[in-house]
Amino acid sequence: MHGEILKARSTSDAAYIQKLEGDTLNLGDLCPKGAQLRPHIVWFGEAVPQMDRACEIAATADIFIVVGTSLNVYPAANLLNYAPLDCPIYLVDPNTISASIGTQAKHIKKKAGTGVPALVKRLLKNIY
Repeated sequence: MHGEILKARSTSDAAYIQKLEGDTLNLGDLCPKGAQLRPHIVWFGEAVPQMDRACEIAATADIFIVVGTSLNVYPAANLLNYAPLDCPIYLVDPNTISASIGTQAKHIKKKAGTGVPALVKRLLKNIY
């Protein structure tokens, strides 16, 4: 949703995206049309590409899992509110979350590396 730091896109044609050679992007690095390349990420204040599509996908979720976020940056933080009312929501993050995550959400206060495997194990236990 927020892009990929190891890719660049044109400042004049957002559809032009390329992988970076290495991890550096410099002033003067241009796309084939001659426009400056910029990181393929969303800066604060910019619109999130495909946000409408993300909302549509969230609305069809059977399980909604949020990993590693404070839920303080919008509009992405609002996606869990698009999940169906009967959809279980899990938030995996070791920090206290200041945003309201509602009563249907379960907060797993672990880092992603330990919290996600624990959640997967828990979900698989419920299936089998």
